Amino acid sequence: MKKLLLSILTALFIVSAPLFAFEWGGLITDTTGITTPDFSAITFNQSNGISLWFNSPLGEDASFSISGEGLYKFNFTKPDGADGIITHIVDVPLLKLSGDIDTGSGIITLNAGRFSYVDGAGAVYVNTIDGASVDFAFPLVKAGFVAGYTGLLNALNVGLPAKKADAKFYSMAYAYAPVGAYVEFPSLFANQSLTIQGYAVLDLGGGKTNSYYGNVILGGPITNSIFYSLASSFGSVDFKNLMNYSALTIIAFPTETLSLNLGAEFGSADNQGPFSAFTSIASPASSKIAPKAGLTFATSNFSFDLSGKYNLAYDGSSYKGADAEVSTGIVYNVFSDFQIGLNFKATINPKVSALNNYVANLNVALAF
Repeated sequence: MKKLLLSILTALFIVSAPLFAFEWGGLITDTTGITTPDFSAITFNQSNGISLWFNSPLGEDASFSISGEGLYKFNFTKPDGADGIITHIVDVPLLKLSGDIDTGSGIITLNAGRFSYVDGAGAVYVNTIDGASVDFAFPLVKAGFVAGYTGLLNALNVGLPAKKADAKFYSMAYAYAPVGAYVEFPSLFANQSLTIQGYAVLDLGGGKTNSYYGNVILGGPITNSIFYSLASSFGSVDFKNLMNYSALTIIAFPTETLSLNLGAEFGSADNQGPFSAFTSIASPASSKIAPKAGLTFATSNFSFDLSGKYNLAYDGSSYKGADAEVSTGIVYNVFSDFQIGLNFKATINPKVSALNNYVANLNVALAF
């Protein structure tokens, strides 16, 4: 009996030893806002949430760790002249095992579980996945693989289509399987980087429509304070068409607290030469050219950003002005764990005022 008790205590000590570095925290959020189409009617929106996170290193060298996050959200929407709509959301947006392995000649990074993933062009997949990724980082080249599944995600919280629209708290998302690989040359010439990616987004939800993409991303410094990124994604649905999404972004840092950006997005349209309308889970610009610009001013406890873009829509023969989008936001850190923010977004149609839309939100966040 004593041997059994000693064995149990020893096992508990071995398991709990890494937990001495266990970290955890939380965040309470409150968002109050209004939406109004051309100031003709007002929809009131109220959202409250609480999330808890943890991170626990594994092993003495802490090269691997387990991290996770759970949240609850309460959303209330009251359209003008209609009854209010209440939505409860429970989710686990993060739960993964991750770590680095030093091979001597490079680093291998592993992720497995539920985590966020973004393709280099921001065109194919920008969301949470259940899956695994492996990245190899060597002095002259980087490479990696990723495979995931969306069918277990909460569609109420990730912006993906749901299997059943009437589900509450947790609604299973439509089942896609993003699979991809990439190779990156971080300093190909003059500190310029080149990344080549290939992705397949397999439809496992019954639609039987698979999409395939190839991304090319070139970026680097123009001067010591000006940088650029040029990305282009060519895709096809079941290899029956050709579509393209491209984006150019130039960022300048005139001072330590100010950044300026200028760029444009292009999304191919149907019957536009050899192209069809660009479609993907990420849903970037489609059938549009969108010049854009913005600025961000940030200090240790304050930030201000202003951005705008003008959408030119393809009507089958040429591009014509569709609408303009302007957004601005202010964030002030009252103290290290308490933050207040205000943001405003306007969508303005120059031809049809009824299509104008304005959104304003007051955001409060308290970390603990």
